[in-house]
Amino acid sequence: MTSIPLPLGSVTCYFVRHGERVDHIDADWVANASIPYDPPLTAEGTHQARKTGALIYNLEKQALLANPQRTEYLVLTSPFLRCAQTSEGIFHGFEQSWKQNKADGMQDPSSWRLAVEPGLSEVMSESYFDMQIPNSLIARRREELGDGRGIRYANDYAPVHECMPVYPEGFQNMMARFVSTLDVTATRQIDQMSRDLIAASGNESGPLNTRRVIIFVTHGAGIGSFLWATAKQLGFNNITYCCVTRALVTGRKSSQPLPAFGTSRMPAYSWHVDYNAYSEHLANL
Repeated sequence: MTSIPLPLGSVTCYFVRHGERVDHIDADWVANASIPYDPPLTAEGTHQARKTGALIYNLEKQALLANPQRTEYLVLTSPFLRCAQTSEGIFHGFEQSWKQNKADGMQDPSSWRLAVEPGLSEVMSESYFDMQIPNSLIARRREELGDGRGIRYANDYAPVHECMPVYPEGFQNMMARFVSTLDVTATRQIDQMSRDLIAASGNESGPLNTRRVIIFVTHGAGIGSFLWATAKQLGFNNITYCCVTRALVTGRKSSQPLPAFGTSRMPAYSWHVDYNAYSEHLANL
């Protein structure tokens, strides 16, 4: 395929940790829960998610004012309930900002799409779990999210990783899983953009100028892995609930094919990170 240079920001990723989870607030929740390994958000967690959606609205408005482009939005969520609920909260927060500021000229968020990505699952640490998490969690989440309410489910989305991670999962294997999930997702987006640009190159008006924005909603360990992949940053000290990292792909490091899923912790792409585990939007909560 012909290589087409992509300008900074053509593929933009937001990495968001889920909001506050109920079992970290209510000590009795686990004992009474039907699915104790899958806690929901608290009311505060839902509020955090909506505030995060409002933040992303403002960041996107700034980006599009500087360089107006048609933008496609895809939200990828871990199968765990707290992440799915955070994803919905982000959408509703963005949507509310859009409704209140239609004069800004931002795209109608009804075009957003959401999908479950098992590659974004929590680290299967023996410190967190005492069993293999069943794949039925994936099907349950897809069914719940595909009920037609709110954000539109992307039924045509093919997961990077089909199954829940194998328990127990070591730290290095977890990092490799997240790096692979990011690499494959970025490659898919860039390849599709290249195909679209080639197809449109014969049009009299010229090729379409399109951005692709991916919002990854995951867990603290996943955010740490993404910070390693995009900013070469190690450490998990500042990864708070609903913190936001924004990374813009700048180039492919090698023309070699991607390694097999989960076999390498070395990212395939170079990134520009301008927001790093940002949480100031939650300062007054």
